Amino acid sequence: MTGTVGYPAAVSILETILVFVAIPLAVYGFFALVTLRSKFASRPRYRPGQAWDYPPVWWTANPEGAGQHTADSGHGDAAPSKVRGGASGNW
Repeated sequence: MTGTVGYPAAVSILETILVFVAIPLAVYGFFALVTLRSKFASRPRYRPGQAWDYPPVWWTANPEGAGQHTADSGHGDAAPSKVRGGASGNW
């Protein structure tokens, strides 16, 4: 050994551009396609002012109790509701 340090082979400008430009661009392009894939494949979003052509969907946290009436609703034969809670925090 002569003690010299250097590259084992010369690196061309084409190989340098491939490593430092083409490979990073390919990686960024791949991730851009993966993240934007759902945007291109999905239906158009609703924007305010557009017509709403879908049936209404009502959400409730307690679907079983959604149709129950409370005792003070004017129905004399209805049993008091056992559903408790709400803004007062009574459980």
